[in-house]
Amino acid sequence: MRANVTGFEFRVLSLIMFIMLAFSSLAQTVPSEMMIGDVRLSINESARKQIQQDVDRLTQSQTYFNILVDRMNLYFPYIEREHKKAGVPDEIKFLALQESALISDAVSSANAVGFWQFKDFTGREVGLIVDRKVDERLNIVSSSRGSGKYFNSNNFYFDNWAYAVIAYQAGAGGAKNHTDKSNYGSKRLNITTNTYWYLKKFIAHVVAFSPYVGQPHSEGIWLDEITNAGGKSMEQIAREEKVDIEELKKYNKWLMRGTVPEDKTYSIMVPRQGTPPKNLIAENSNPRRNKISEPQTKVYPTEIKPGITEKNKSTIIPLNGIPSILARATDDVHSLSARAGISEKRFRKYNDIGENDKIISNEFYYIKKKKGKAKIGFHVAKKDESLWDISQQYGIQLSKLAQRNRMSIIDELKSGRVLWMDKTRPSDEPIAYHELTRPVITKPVAQPTASTVEIQDEIIEPEEQVEEETEEEIEPIVVPVVDSSEERRKVKIHTVAAGESLWAIAKNYEVKLDDLLRWNDLPNPDAISIGQNIQVKAPIEEASAGKNIISHTVEAGETLYAISRKYNMTVDEVMDLNGMKTYDLSTGQALKVYGGSTSSE
Repeated sequence: MRANVTGFEFRVLSLIMFIMLAFSSLAQTVPSEMMIGDVRLSINESARKQIQQDVDRLTQSQTYFNILVDRMNLYFPYIEREHKKAGVPDEIKFLALQESALISDAVSSANAVGFWQFKDFTGREVGLIVDRKVDERLNIVSSSRGSGKYFNSNNFYFDNWAYAVIAYQAGAGGAKNHTDKSNYGSKRLNITTNTYWYLKKFIAHVVAFSPYVGQPHSEGIWLDEITNAGGKSMEQIAREEKVDIEELKKYNKWLMRGTVPEDKTYSIMVPRQGTPPKNLIAENSNPRRNKISEPQTKVYPTEIKPGITEKNKSTIIPLNGIPSILARATDDVHSLSARAGISEKRFRKYNDIGENDKIISNEFYYIKKKKGKAKIGFHVAKKDESLWDISQQYGIQLSKLAQRNRMSIIDELKSGRVLWMDKTRPSDEPIAYHELTRPVITKPVAQPTASTVEIQDEIIEPEEQVEEETEEEIEPIVVPVVDSSEERRKVKIHTVAAGESLWAIAKNYEVKLDDLLRWNDLPNPDAISIGQNIQVKAPIEEASAGKNIISHTVEAGETLYAISRKYNMTVDEVMDLNGMKTYDLSTGQALKVYGGSTSSE
């Protein structure tokens, strides 16, 4: 089956995908229970907080998250099909994201390769061909078939799919050290802070990415499978299928050289544009893909949504520069979203509320996306105030507020905590608390009079002196902020600390995530570890590429600052270009500079 799409249809599809992903920034919440195949996982509160941190890290970079969503929806149909044939639970497919970020030629430090990160001997054990011509670890169909065999062999021993996940990383022998023998064959498993880290990270991937399975590719791409290409070269296949040769090679790196071998059937992935055929997707393997929509209630022409008409729509009020609507006592999500003219799904995302959250009367709710930062620098948390309360008060996205304060969205907020609202709290800046004062107002004592009141033979005596507490008042607070941008520019190497992500490091040093990946030869943002040294500044070869380098002779009294200004450079650029460790100069010294202005200061 071939699906063609016109230029107009493709642009419409891309626009729809962009809109869908634009509203996907809300971090997913870790549930207290979930299933892996037939094993029910019960996750205690401490473990939920740990896993939630991983979920937040996975979703904090919208750009990278959307790239992964695109990849998984290209490859998941084939993983689902092969795993279904092998009897492997559908949830296991998310492990490919965790292992390789679905980069076909990803290579680990342990020399594990491909989508499922098999070492060469392990790949051969599960039936994959690994030689100089073909490496099936890079083939999504072959490697997924192999992973199905590997999972089944581990589950045969543990009879517990969660333990089979642990064994995928630690090996069957190593997994024995991280599992409880009494749970072999059990259909329930408690997840605690002591649970092996790899399983908790897997749960985080399932939670973070499950809601986005089945979305169309942002560029309208899908992968077609061809299985009758034996004896053909990639160039010949590209001509026959009318696709770009480089694009074809991109999705078929498993063929190292020559033609497709004829010793067995190989799956060639051919990139297509448009809507994929229905039979591409494995049936019944994913309930989200086969969801049957409920019959909709009839909406009459005068209604916007059932029960909501133009007459009972509300006035839209700007709050923090964002349109908002005031909830009435009778309102729910349905009525508010209808009055605002948006879908219930968008309304929940705009306001960071879940399916079971109730609408609070006389509370303002946003009808457009909240911002990534507030207009103020700091906020001191009041008693019983939640992160959600504060995010609504200032019109800042809940996930962004948590990120700026290095918190999880489910962390308890203690009163008096100083929250950073427009910048991210530096990793070396300790959490600050401000003492809340409680001014006491004394109520005057009521004096007895002759006119005491009698009610049913009971005399109500004058009130005793009562101390009444006013609402908590907060004294003005000044939190010193040091602009360390100049210091950051001088740093070339950053050592990864506990809890840090590559995205956060890139943001801290004001560089692009892609640059950090390139400068450090990293296959993906997850490929960092605590204590690892990360280069956070472009190598001098890259920084100076394409620039005209000339020589400047230092004159008496000249400073690095004056020289840098003279050639429209920064002091750091001059020092890097010349390998200087100090600011010291000597008369007659030759310095490399970028060709440019020669006007004197």
